[in-house]
Amino acid sequence: MRRAGTVVRFDTRKAVALLCLLAVTGEDHGRGAIAGLLWPDLERARARATLRRTLSVAAAVGPALAVRGDRVGLDLDIESVDCDVVRFRRLAASSEVEDWRSAALLPADRFLDGFSLRDSPAFDDWAIGVAAELTDTLSDVLARLTRDAGANGDWEAGRDWARRRVQIDPLSEPAHADLIRATAFAGDRHAAVQAYRSLVRLLDTELGVAPLPETMALHDDIRAGRLQAPREREAVAPAARAPRERVRLVGREAELAALEAAWRDAAEGRPGRVLGLVGEPGLGKTALLDVAARRAGARILRVGGRASETSLAYAAANDLVRAMLSIEPALATQPRSSVSALGALASEIASPHAREIRTAGDLQRVHDAVRAALSRIADAGPVLLVVDDAELIDRPSALLLAYAVRRLPPGVLTLVAWRPGTTGGPLQHAVSETGEARRLLPLDADQIADLVGEALDPAEVLRRTRGIPLLVTELAGSPAGIDETDVRDIVAARFAGASDTARQVVTAAVVIGTVAPPELLRAVSGRDEGETVDAIEEAVARGLLVEHAETAGYDVPHDLVRDAAQEALSLARRRLLHGRLADVLIRRHGVDPSATPAGAVARHLASAGREDEAADWFLAAASDSSRLGAHEEAIGQLRSALALGRRESDVHAAIGTALVRLGRYDEALVVLDQASAAAESDPGRRGEIDHAIARVHDRLGDLQLALSHLESGLESSGPEGRGRRARMLADLALVLHRLGRRGEARATAATARGAGTEAGDAAAVIQAENVLGMIALAEGEQDDAEAHLEDAVSRADAYADDDLLIATLNNLSRARAQRGAADEALDAARQALRCADRQGDRHRQGALHSHLADLLHAAGREEEAMAELRASAIAFSEVQGSAARPEVWTLTEW
Repeated sequence: MRRAGTVVRFDTRKAVALLCLLAVTGEDHGRGAIAGLLWPDLERARARATLRRTLSVAAAVGPALAVRGDRVGLDLDIESVDCDVVRFRRLAASSEVEDWRSAALLPADRFLDGFSLRDSPAFDDWAIGVAAELTDTLSDVLARLTRDAGANGDWEAGRDWARRRVQIDPLSEPAHADLIRATAFAGDRHAAVQAYRSLVRLLDTELGVAPLPETMALHDDIRAGRLQAPREREAVAPAARAPRERVRLVGREAELAALEAAWRDAAEGRPGRVLGLVGEPGLGKTALLDVAARRAGARILRVGGRASETSLAYAAANDLVRAMLSIEPALATQPRSSVSALGALASEIASPHAREIRTAGDLQRVHDAVRAALSRIADAGPVLLVVDDAELIDRPSALLLAYAVRRLPPGVLTLVAWRPGTTGGPLQHAVSETGEARRLLPLDADQIADLVGEALDPAEVLRRTRGIPLLVTELAGSPAGIDETDVRDIVAARFAGASDTARQVVTAAVVIGTVAPPELLRAVSGRDEGETVDAIEEAVARGLLVEHAETAGYDVPHDLVRDAAQEALSLARRRLLHGRLADVLIRRHGVDPSATPAGAVARHLASAGREDEAADWFLAAASDSSRLGAHEEAIGQLRSALALGRRESDVHAAIGTALVRLGRYDEALVVLDQASAAAESDPGRRGEIDHAIARVHDRLGDLQLALSHLESGLESSGPEGRGRRARMLADLALVLHRLGRRGEARATAATARGAGTEAGDAAAVIQAENVLGMIALAEGEQDDAEAHLEDAVSRADAYADDDLLIATLNNLSRARAQRGAADEALDAARQALRCADRQGDRHRQGALHSHLADLLHAAGREEEAMAELRASAIAFSEVQGSAARPEVWTLTEW
């Protein structure tokens, strides 16, 4: 960066990044957008303050930096201001060959080479995108120069331009073909053949494919000495059948009438309605949903389940939030609004809350935020919520959608489609309870005749397709003369008849497994921009890809195409494509983890055979799932890491922790035993696991086993784990107290308090005070009991540990009840229950509901007491083993 010929240096890289952004985009940007891009980890006000300081530094460039109110830009029209990127784009867009040569002399393939912002991944992603665009443009300029040199017979110059194009775009087969051709015409046939062989090796190594037929023909012509000077080629459309007309729905009149009536209700602002469509694949569920979507126009929120995302917590919910933002962008900019809790699902949402769902309270806020967002969108006009393949939606998203379906605001029509036999999901239950589910049936012979006309025998079509509309339309659209061919073979033949590049792009779409934008299809298939665009157009024309409007991109239309592509895909190429996709997703994850979850990266790395990397990403995915309260998904991801060889103690222990959260104690004990065995050579770690096992046995009321594991843990703990040892002593005191050994319990609790104080371990001190209060209460020492427990509650509140706060509040409530202070006891119990609801521990919730029932019964408030008893029974019933272990139901203090 220079001013008046002198290099301008800045004391912050962010100033350089800011000026680069303004110059390259050529647009003014809002301060908030710039602050979010360059300082994503800072709180909003701090980020804007930091931007103000950076603007004062960047002002060293002179009057070109323009600050206009809340917007910032660069005045590139000032005569003295020059930007090489702007100059390159202008020259590249020219029709003059001399301008192309000038553009080619600029280093457009080295945009911001070596410059990055470690703490601003979104800026780095923007820079990578600009670099790719400039490299593509330079590649196109070099291709034009190569053609121009050939047209003028200057093949040496053409060879130089083509060689440079190959250097900057090494996977572009057209670039290599130009180099091979120019080299041959320059008189070096041997070098041309060597260039071809290099291309063969490159394509095999990087993409797992052979050269295109036209490239192989070029090589053969060179070797045979029959190469002819190229003629200007006319643009020829790919050999493909004409684009299909939209499928006509037959035999679905009743369903269409129901959809239209429901949409009229939504348009008139009537109470929200829910309709379900149940049918086998190919019966027209998606086609009916498409009709409804066309009726709704732009007012549509569309999500769909995918097999590749079933284990990714909140994958579908993330899509829903982004669909909401596309309709109502203002949802993202109101951090104190009722929808701000959606920030846990999408980074675009400004939120004062932590971006996690650790507790039941967090989950409730997110569920309520979805309903609030739906309501705000519906206030501006009717909206259609479409959910396809509900049986494949991840469970956390299904629960969220079920909550919304049961509480739809006026003006919202929800359509949900799923396969028969998968009605057990939470969303399907919600649809059945609150709306109407319609079962789609196959077409009969008369309906088939209406659909295919007189060209085919309806009875024969029925026999071959079983009346499934998808198969009927495939058969009706197949070339004449295929009488006895299975419909699946027809689709496979259509796939096989496509060009090599079209097949490669369709295969990339199958590997991606979700709606993919063109740039992702290009990155995975390895084809250049022009080849990818042509391949997409051909694939769409052949019915091998479909374009999606709501989520801009392409996907295969149905599983018949997916099956055809997978059957033609070798194991080596499948692994290669999954690896290419994983590398792209890793970069995207660094920019926006919620949009590109770690679980997706892990799955593709595993499919690529990169097992060590996949295991790391499965562990990261499990951490993300736990952060969102999706313990089932976390367990699955942790077990995937185990299967890939990560059999460390910590992985087993993390599975055990998740199982305890779910109340699956028997399974947790098995896994924690495995964790202990894996930590055989690490006594300190084994002691920690013994402590965890003891806590599970304590929950189950098996106090002797809890005692045994605590004693083992204390024996294994070394001097470096003083805090952990103090916490174990505090838990040992609790077990001794519950065994009736109060003298030992009191002494052990006092020791734990001292050890915790010395080690600076607040949790140990809180638990020790808690146990001392319980012992004093059992001994009738009322004042001492309340003093200990009030101190423990105060410490737990300051320490911000829900587990400890729940325990101490529960015990303080019992102490106050024993003193006869009913209102104070109820107040403490309700505080404890609110914390337990936030945390989501069903065992503790059951115990607290039971305690509240006792307090309310004692106060003569029988109706409220019975409600608490019912809530207690529901919570206890969800604890694994509760039916066989009455101790689970009798938990009163802990």
